[in-house]
Amino acid sequence: MAKKRESKEPEKGNWLDTYADMVTLLLCFFVLLYSASSVDETKWQYIYQAFTSSGTYVNPFVMDELPENNATESNGNAEAPPNPESSGNNSDEIEGLPQNFNQLYSYLSTSVEESDLGQYITIEQTPTRIFIRFDNTILFDGNSAVLKEEGKQAMNKIMPGIRATQEYIKSCSVSGHTAFAISEVNDWDLSAARASSVVKYADYNKMVESHKFTVEGKACYSPVADNDTEEGRAQNRRVEMMIVRNDLDMTSQAVIDDILKYEYRLEGTPSDPYDENNKNDDEVDKDVVDDILDGLESKYEDEDTNGGETNGQTGPVFQKPTTGIPTDILTSAPESTGE
Repeated sequence: MAKKRESKEPEKGNWLDTYADMVTLLLCFFVLLYSASSVDETKWQYIYQAFTSSGTYVNPFVMDELPENNATESNGNAEAPPNPESSGNNSDEIEGLPQNFNQLYSYLSTSVEESDLGQYITIEQTPTRIFIRFDNTILFDGNSAVLKEEGKQAMNKIMPGIRATQEYIKSCSVSGHTAFAISEVNDWDLSAARASSVVKYADYNKMVESHKFTVEGKACYSPVADNDTEEGRAQNRRVEMMIVRNDLDMTSQAVIDDILKYEYRLEGTPSDPYDENNKNDDEVDKDVVDDILDGLESKYEDEDTNGGETNGQTGPVFQKPTTGIPTDILTSAPESTGE
């Protein structure tokens, strides 16, 4: 008897094997393309930032065009995220970093000198703060607030030391300045934008804590040189960084003078009634000082708004609100009979 031929049904799922092979080949193809391409570090940092911030931060400059002379470098924008390779974390930069604010000035001066940046960066120190003045030519092009690559490299030289001593830093104020000249860009906008660009780059690199930064745009109204000459105008185009220490000796007259000068715009000393600013207390007329103190004390009384004692504490006296009724009428009014 002939054997009945068994019918074979087509095996299910064979198409899945073909599909999986195709997806795997596509994946390998894209990995090959990625490995053969050059990664833009700046945009890679932006992508990483976008994912880690859960959408709370969107950088508007991600799609900016790269410089025509070098399409593989950073786009030169002031908001470029920190470069892990140049953030000051390698062993060569860690060695010799300042340990406190007193060592910071020496570190900054040495770094600028060794990097041949002395013609672009000036470092000055006072009893309460350190001033860093950047020549505009190293930071920005004309009428531009986009931080140049040379400017980033210059800032990278000084940021490790500031970052190492940020616990001793109270504040970091950055001000932008322009020169008095005819320009197609508004001086207020340009000076503020340049200061903001420097702060953004320093903030991305965690130079100091974000809340310690302040930005000022001073346009052309704080010149350091004569605006009538090209050399003077070049000096006036600058960005200044003022770093204030937080461990201040308030018993020091030099510290007090410094605070009055830079934070309150007051020249001279509190004990210099003649504004001679000669730093010689022996020549100060003590009677004049006593008159000043008496005048201050006369502004305060030992009574509060209710006429009671203030337990020895003095302060401004707040006048009672005016009722519009003459005082003599109030004092002569009959007392209530209680009915």
